[in-house]
Amino acid sequence: MTRPEKISRMVGSRNTNSGVRIKNSRVRKRKTGMTRKQVLLAGLILLLFMGSGISYVWSNFEMTQRGYDISELRTEEMRLLDKNRKLRLELAILESPQNLETLAHKLGLRQPTPDQIIVLK
Repeated sequence: MTRPEKISRMVGSRNTNSGVRIKNSRVRKRKTGMTRKQVLLAGLILLLFMGSGISYVWSNFEMTQRGYDISELRTEEMRLLDKNRKLRLELAILESPQNLETLAHKLGLRQPTPDQIIVLK
């Protein structure tokens, strides 16, 4: 093709009023410039970061929950220790000789006579 033919062809493909070339072909999609392997690798790295972030948050949540559980158990332990102390005190009062003597008199019991005592050998 000669130069004048190229020029006439170019002039024919341009708008005669504005001189702007008109292109009626479809617009091509932009490519990312990455191969499939690179896209897969980027996705894998993204999943790895997401997984590590989720595991970090989960471990902190579990640690907080364990702290609450330990606090509740310590409170329960203190309550049970206090109850145990009160029950031991009540047992000591109930086993005291003065209390037993008072209960015996209320029930109508009296001291045994010497002939009622039997010594076992």
